Amino acid sequence: MGTKENIEYIKNELSNEEKFLESVIKAEKFYKKHKKKIVGIFMALVIASAGYVGYEMKVEHDLRVSNEAYQKLLQNPDDKEALQTLQSKNEKLYHLFLYQQAVKKKDKDALQKIAAGSDPILADLAKYHVAALDKDSAALDHYAIDSNAILRELAILDESYLMMNQKNIAKAREKLSKIEKSPATPYALLLGHYGAKVVR
Repeated sequence: MGTKENIEYIKNELSNEEKFLESVIKAEKFYKKHKKKIVGIFMALVIASAGYVGYEMKVEHDLRVSNEAYQKLLQNPDDKEALQTLQSKNEKLYHLFLYQQAVKKKDKDALQKIAAGSDPILADLAKYHVAALDKDSAALDHYAIDSNAILRELAILDESYLMMNQKNIAKAREKLSKIEKSPATPYALLLGHYGAKVVR
């Protein structure tokens, strides 16, 4: 490499170093000018991260405690301490447990409270159970009209069975024909045949 090339190389290196020093100085000036903001943002990120980790740990703890309380309640439904723990740690699981107990005990009052509650799925299920327990044909029909009702086909089966017991076979068959391609279809067919035997 010749002297001229060496001088050009050194000039380029010095130019690059000057640019680097210039960018460092600019960054330092920027940092000094916005130091409070940068430190504030950094602290906010640290606090937010710690808060998120703390929240996740609390959620995990509550879930574990509520699952333990639920297991205790399955063993002993009268355990008041476990019931209070479940209510405070996991309200959805608490309402599910109340629903399970109400269905098991055929407790119409408890089911009516659940039907009026804020959980749409449990409310829907409880409405069906109240109508079925009352053997209320009109309530079952009202429930079955809603195409989004979870137990719609069961309500139709129940209502049809009540009609058959009242010797209203034709109307019962008409109701049963509304059950198409569902898990309840075999039961609808069976009930329809049962109705045919009742006519004889």
